[in-house]
Amino acid sequence: MADRQSFDPEARAEPAEAGEPAEARAEPAEAGWRRLERPGAVIAYRRLGRGRPLVLLHATLSSSDQLRPLIELLARSFTVLAIDRRASGRSRLPAAAVPAPIDVAVHVEDVAAVIAVEGVGPALVVGHSYGACVALELAARRPGLVTGVWAYEPPFGPVGGPRLQAVLAELGRRTAEAQARGGPAAAAETFLELVIGREAFVRLSPAALARARAAGAAAVADGALLGLDAGGLGRIACPVTLAVGSAGHPLYVELAEGLRARLPSATTALITLAGVGHGAPITHPALVAAAIEAFAPGSEIGQRAAAPVVDPDRE
Repeated sequence: MADRQSFDPEARAEPAEAGEPAEARAEPAEAGWRRLERPGAVIAYRRLGRGRPLVLLHATLSSSDQLRPLIELLARSFTVLAIDRRASGRSRLPAAAVPAPIDVAVHVEDVAAVIAVEGVGPALVVGHSYGACVALELAARRPGLVTGVWAYEPPFGPVGGPRLQAVLAELGRRTAEAQARGGPAAAAETFLELVIGREAFVRLSPAALARARAAGAAAVADGALLGLDAGGLGRIACPVTLAVGSAGHPLYVELAEGLRARLPSATTALITLAGVGHGAPITHPALVAAAIEAFAPGSEIGQRAAAPVVDPDRE
């Protein structure tokens, strides 16, 4: 098991070579958006910036729109592919589709298809929450597409203990029950209240609650954590940084420790960002962008000593 690692903000990586030309092609869309037809969905994404390729994957009940400040910072150093995952944001399911859990393997192939059509792989893959689970699974299942993974608080349930696995299973079950009872809006409310707690839920603004309700299909899609494979984590050969916030829920620390125990120790780092919670990629984009740049492949993370807590006042 690796020790927590420090990072050098001066560290840089060489640009990754472009991948093979793809047979499919993404069609340009309004305001810089591109769309790629996939079996059972249309995947929306944006390509911004120039430099080393980076794929950015958002959290549940979120989208790349919420990550816009982070995208703009990363685009100074990277070619960023910011993807709205299936059932989220501007990506679309068929009009008649009933929201249902989506196996992580489907998300993996969606991301792989975007990388292929853009010809930018292999890439650094950055994920927030469930997007970080997808990033890890992509590295395990399609290692040739990934140069490194930066994962912020992935709820990778299978690496948790029995109590934590039961909590996450209950979250998925109750979200599905709410969907069956009241549709996607009810599923979103149930998911969100269970994740952030009743006290925080009742303080949400009407606009925030309306946005969550409109994104309810994503709560159903992700809430079951369908298909996550702890046994496959050992196949990850690229560097991985697991990041947690010191002000977040302890369950994410437990899960990060469980992931670190299953990943190759020489190329895995665990860092803590001080004073921030689960939403840090949205609420503290400068802090997160600096940490991502520091741990981009080429930063010699395997040679670092004990890890700092990153101070958000240094944004």
